[in-house]
Parts: sequence; C-alpha cells; structure tokens
Amino acid sequence: MVSIENRVSYIERVNESPKLKAFHYFLLGKEISSLSNSDLDKQFFKIVSAIQTDNKTAFEEVYAKKSKSKPTKDSPAPFVSDDYLIFCLIIGICKFSIDKTWIKNIISIRNRNITTITFENILNENYSSTSNQAEIVLTFLSLYKQSKINNDLLNAALKSITENTTLLENKNDFQTLCAFRAYDFIIYQKEASEGNEITSLKNFNQKFKTRIKVLSWFLQAAIFFGLIYGLFKLPIYTPEAVAFIEKYNFVFTLLGVSGFTFLGNQIPIIKNKSQEFLMRLFGYPKKLIKK
Repeated sequence: MVSIENRVSYIERVNESPKLKAFHYFLLGKEISSLSNSDLDKQFFKIVSAIQTDNKTAFEEVYAKKSKSKPTKDSPAPFVSDDYLIFCLIIGICKFSIDKTWIKNIISIRNRNITTITFENILNENYSSTSNQAEIVLTFLSLYKQSKINNDLLNAALKSITENTTLLENKNDFQTLCAFRAYDFIIYQKEASEGNEITSLKNFNQKFKTRIKVLSWFLQAAIFFGLIYGLFKLPIYTPEAVAFIEKYNFVFTLLGVSGFTFLGNQIPIIKNKSQEFLMRLFGYPKKLIKK
C-alpha cells in the first residue's frame, strides 16, 4: 500500500480532473457537484447522480439512450474501454434490476484483461473467483449490496492491495481509486476482532427486527383474544346470549385474532409499544430502539 504522503499527493491530482473527482466522490458517497462540459461527462454525471439518489427513472433514461449503441469487437465504441462508465453502469443495472444482456455484450468486446474479467464475474454474481481483482469486487459490493461481503473477500482484497507495490506507478486511476476505497472499507470492517463481525451484526439486526414484528403480531393477537375471552366470561349475559356465544365461539375467535389485531397494528402506539416491549425483553439495547 502507498504511503499516506503519496496518497495525499495523488488525491490532489485526482481533484484536478472533474471526472476523476466525481468518480472518487461517488465511491466515497459524497455529493457530486460538477463535471466538465463534454457530453460523455454529462452522461456519466447523470448515471452516478441517479444511483446516488436512488432514481431508477433517471438512470433508465440515460441507459435507454446508451444501450441503443451496438458496438462490435471489430468496431468498439470509445466508451467500451471506459472503466469508470462501465463500472457505474453495472452498479445501476444491478441496483435497479435491469436486463443485463446489453452490458454483457459490451463486456464481451472489451480487451480481455483482469478488470474485464472482474466485470464479467460481477455480472454473473461470481464474487469469489480467484480471477477477480478483489478490490474492485469489494468496492462494487460496498456500493451495491454489503450483505454479500464476507471475511474471505476482505482478506483477499487486503492481500491484493498491500502486495501491489506499483499501484501508483501503473497509472491506472480506476484501479487506484478502487484500491483506496476498498482499503478504507476494510479498515472500517476490521475494527471488530472477528473481521467481518460488523457486517454480520448489521445483517442479524435486520433479521431480528423482522422477527420481532412477527412476534409482536402474535402478542397483540393474544392480548386482544384474552380481552374478548374475558368479556365472554363476564356474568352479565342472559342464558340465551351465553348459549349463542358458545355456539359461534370460533367465529368470534377469528374476528378477535384478525380484526382486532389488524386494528392494533394500525394504531402506531400499540404497534410500537408491543415491539419495544419484545425487543427489551430479548435484551435489545434501549438506546438503539427507534421510537
């Protein structure tokens, strides 16, 4: 890995190029403010902006125009070799679930190098291939779907980056910026002693909350059913009324479970309090509970 001093100098140079700066900001999740006036850069800007703002319509508008281009291996268009554009297109296509046929054809007519192979494997969701440039895969997943990142990928990316002693000398800004972003991401993930513990805990947290919602539904059902059952047992009914209730008890039970529980779920305070009660019961930190 390059020294901090060399990295700072490199980023200063990157900031002099509107497109490199925009790509760097995109990788960091920073808002992109401006680009140069060329048509290609405007198109690139719209793509990354649509991804950042989760605007599928805006992305599809640019993609519809770009996908009309049908370059071949014998006459490839200049954009085919644009790693920045292709990488961002792949992210948008995966993020917005767009058909991959066109982009796969574009990948197939590129020069067969490690970046092209990595792009191809990303499209095929083959994130663990030893032919991949691990730092590019890690950068892609950090922007697209972090739940797919595992400790093996973190280790592979770290090994690839630290063993690349000619990172800046290669003068491949795409690979360099991805390596920097991947390295920073690894440091963040490695804060936990078990490597990918942070990501695992985040995934568990989402599953835990989902299960709590289900348990909350059953808790509300039990409470309302108990209330209804208690009312039925009160000695305020005539013998005829009691006989009627007992005869159609199953109907009232269904109504109690479905109707009253549905009503309870529509009242935010009931729903929130029941979920909070269960989360506290299972030891969920109070300060993390969103009220």
